[in-house]
Amino acid sequence: MLKAQGPGESDRLAQVAFFPCMEEGCSEQDSRSGENEAKEEAWSHPSLETAPAKDKRTAPPADDGPAPPAPFDHRIVTARQAAVSSFYTVSRTETLGGGRFGQVHKCEEKATGLKLAAKIIKTRGTKDKDDVRNEISVMNQLDHVNLIQLYDAFESRNDIVLVMEYVDGGELFDRIIDDNCNLTELDTVLFIRQICEGIRHMHQMYILHLDLKPENILCVNRDTKQIKIIDFGLARRYKPREKLKVNFGTPEFLAPEVVNYDFVSFPTDMWSVGVIAYMLLSGLSPFLGDSDAETLNNILACRWDLEDEEFQDVSEEAREFISKLLIKEKSWRISASEALKHPWLSDHKLHSRLGAQKRKNRGPDAQDLVAK
Repeated sequence: MLKAQGPGESDRLAQVAFFPCMEEGCSEQDSRSGENEAKEEAWSHPSLETAPAKDKRTAPPADDGPAPPAPFDHRIVTARQAAVSSFYTVSRTETLGGGRFGQVHKCEEKATGLKLAAKIIKTRGTKDKDDVRNEISVMNQLDHVNLIQLYDAFESRNDIVLVMEYVDGGELFDRIIDDNCNLTELDTVLFIRQICEGIRHMHQMYILHLDLKPENILCVNRDTKQIKIIDFGLARRYKPREKLKVNFGTPEFLAPEVVNYDFVSFPTDMWSVGVIAYMLLSGLSPFLGDSDAETLNNILACRWDLEDEEFQDVSEEAREFISKLLIKEKSWRISASEALKHPWLSDHKLHSRLGAQKRKNRGPDAQDLVAK
């Protein structure tokens, strides 16, 4: 395994599309689909047409409370055939991020002054446009404080612009590689808990993210541990009676079933949660090799351990949590609901002990997440 690297150190890490984007939906029926894999306990009805009840938040450890909701009500958005500049002032100089799709810019709604983010996606053909329409459709179904919200959309000949909720805390990835950040285990608990909250909501809505990684998790601001999951460009609706295969992703975060071009489902996202937890606790990437081929071989062999010195002070609960996610057989991985009930995320006595360790390590003047 290797230390997580910044964008300047590894172009591979920032590369989103590893394989050509493609998916296969097979009509073959499988009576076991939805038994081992569709096991989210909060589902109230198996129908794909019935939205579950609003997610009941479990109180987070400490009092670093839930992420704030978007500054607007959830919207059902359809891309408009109009110029985004007619309604928004898009800052070409304030770039918030970028990737395979294009760039994200800070913007402001002219009518209200609301600060938002404009994701400008280059669409070179019908397939590109269909992919972005899928992203809009997915975001229309997701209403949760830990999932970035869609506000508006515009379609033109060469691009589609998604106008979204704006947060200014930067990528979670930046905190992993920042030597001055000093993430503690309690910090990691707070981050992973919110990630699982967001993923549980997605899975309740029968949606797979399929590109979970620290670059796709934004911090609400630079002072708290509140996060929002972003980038639903590779997300897919999961239909329990259909087989779904995908052939894309970032090498070191791919689940074994993706590498093998096997069927994916809810546990595929949970593998990525395990990788992220490992990285937050140690600053190391569990499967990253010296080449993509070595990385993929490490994943297929499920070759990882907790023997590095970075794990010497990590709790047994954290170790067990990771061991329940980084399992090659996807049906054995715990679900998002089960993850939230795991002692590492739910045991307040453990969190108090971790908070005490944090105070001891950082001194009396350090920010205390357990008792402010």
